[in-house]
Amino acid sequence: MEKSSNKVFVPAKVLSHEVDCASRIKPFYLQCDLQEAAYAGSAFCGAGYDVLRPLGLAWVLNRIHVHIEAMPLWGDDLRIETWSRAKTGPLWHRNFRVRRGDEVLVEATSAWTVLDLANRSIFRGMPPFREDSHCEEDTLPFCTKLIVPEGVAMEPAGSHTPLFSEIDSNNHVNNCFYTQWAFDALPFDYLTEHSLKDVEINYFAEVAPGMKVDFRLGREGDVWYFCGVAEDIVRFLVRIEF
Repeated sequence: MEKSSNKVFVPAKVLSHEVDCASRIKPFYLQCDLQEAAYAGSAFCGAGYDVLRPLGLAWVLNRIHVHIEAMPLWGDDLRIETWSRAKTGPLWHRNFRVRRGDEVLVEATSAWTVLDLANRSIFRGMPPFREDSHCEEDTLPFCTKLIVPEGVAMEPAGSHTPLFSEIDSNNHVNNCFYTQWAFDALPFDYLTEHSLKDVEINYFAEVAPGMKVDFRLGREGDVWYFCGVAEDIVRFLVRIEF
């Protein structure tokens, strides 16, 4: 891992089990790579896992927007650049850029909150964080709140109760699995014939072990919407554009 004055550069390699039938990295694993880069970035800013956990705090993803110029392929050596962009209210913004050599393949922006693990609510205080580590450079505009456009019918698309493998150290479904759920709900033939352009996710409420989630899927041309509802609460909404 490399560092500059306010950025972290994390290497990654696309492995055989991470790709689809066209040798493209699966969106789930791309988001896993971004998540690991974010952990490295938060540690660089003085607010990593080892610092927050003893305080009963943890970073949780609130929103993410990933724009794809070209999907990384099996065997690619990647370099993920990440930096803290700014803080607005309870949201901490983090940007990403994924390169293969000098080529930019992916740009992303995200918004995070700090979770108080004891009461499962947003921590409103100020965690340890080097304010001078913010970098005023944008990849994409700050994430906005997603809504399903009027006229898009959200139809039932199955249900799921989280598996042991989907629960992370914060005792809820890891954010990367929402991406996997969304793509697994799309038609196989459609995914093989179309190239991914954009993924946006809003996380509204956590999904805990044992919680049954009802999925709903809608479409507007080459844009798909996917959401999960549990205990009468919309837990997340995904927008996928091809």
